[in-house]
Amino acid sequence: MKILAIATFLLSPVLVLAATPDEEGQALRTSIPVQIYMGTCVVGRANPGAVGSQALEMGFSIASNEQATRYLSGNEGQAWYMNSPQGEFGITVLNNSLCSVFIHQGDPHELQASMEAWLPPQNSGFSYTKEMTSQSASLSTYMYKIFRDNQLMEQWTITTNAQPNTGMSAIMSYDGP
Repeated sequence: MKILAIATFLLSPVLVLAATPDEEGQALRTSIPVQIYMGTCVVGRANPGAVGSQALEMGFSIASNEQATRYLSGNEGQAWYMNSPQGEFGITVLNNSLCSVFIHQGDPHELQASMEAWLPPQNSGFSYTKEMTSQSASLSTYMYKIFRDNQLMEQWTITTNAQPNTGMSAIMSYDGP
């Protein structure tokens, strides 16, 4: 995880400026699911080679055909998988450069809060918008558009699942400009 933290701060100006000084914010920013998301999709800028390299370094393996089929849902791309004491996770990069982290456990509200803890603070030179793009009885999707000088830099999306025992708590996705 030390390499992940160093890479995160060296490679992403948005992440460097996303400072949450209180203990709760720090705990949210260091949760395993958001570290996987930040350390693969965001740092790798959804580049399949960079994401794959980071995923393998974090302990993921190339997904089996069955796992890849499940995560890719008929789309062309690459997939990685990890089942560890910290949990079960999948990562995909589609051929259109959309990168997603599939989180199979955890509280959906905490997972969303951990993503939001990385959003840029006021007066950082960056701004963002938050929009609920979809909601049903158990699924909620929020999109965060991050801007610098009114220019879209990247887009983060999280879909959370409030229905218990489904095997999927959230999907965090990254799409560059």
